[in-house]
This record gives sequence, structure tokens and C-alpha cells, in this order.
Amino acid sequence: MIRRAILIVTLALIAALGAVPAMAADLDGLRASGVIAERYDGFVEIRQGGNAEARRIVDEVNAKRRDIYEKRAEAQDVPVDQVGRVYAEQILEKLPEGAWFRTPDGGYVQK
Repeated sequence: MIRRAILIVTLALIAALGAVPAMAADLDGLRASGVIAERYDGFVEIRQGGNAEARRIVDEVNAKRRDIYEKRAEAQDVPVDQVGRVYAEQILEKLPEGAWFRTPDGGYVQK
């Protein structure tokens, strides 16, 4: 319980300092068009109508995020999925209106 609180505080500070996982400008456009959705676990996915370029962006963003989550998890001695979920909350807060988010039950909500 204490580790989770420390993790949350640490990640909040990181986010406040601008160290949230980087997102390419192309990602923003694909999210705005509904092709790519953010997920509850801190990763992105093709929601609808993706092509090879969208898949490349998803793979690139997820690889960068996975690297960050793994490093944070190791430093805090917590599970990687826990780190991803904390980042997902930060990402959701910053998503522009109209972007899609996949919930843990598999449904989508539009911000």
C-alpha cells in the first residue's frame, strides 16, 4: 500500500515536470480521427480503420512507453502493469476532447 502511494506521488511529479511518455504529432492526428485509442493500461491501440502507418505509430509509441514503464516499475519495485495504469490516468486527463479511451471492460468511451 505504501509502495503504491509512493509510486503515485513519484509519477505525478514526473508528469508535472513534463516527463510523460512522448507522443508523436502523428499520434495526435490519429487519435483525433478515432483511428487510435488510448487504453486503460497506458498503451495505445488501433480502434478502427488503421493502416500500416497507424500500426507503425502504435508499435513505436507502445515500445517507448513499455520501456518507461519497465524502468519505473523496477525503480519502485512494483508491477509494470501498475505503472501503466497510473500513466493511463495522466494521459486520459490530458487527452483532447473527442479522443477515444478503451476501458478495462473492453468498451470505448469518447472524452
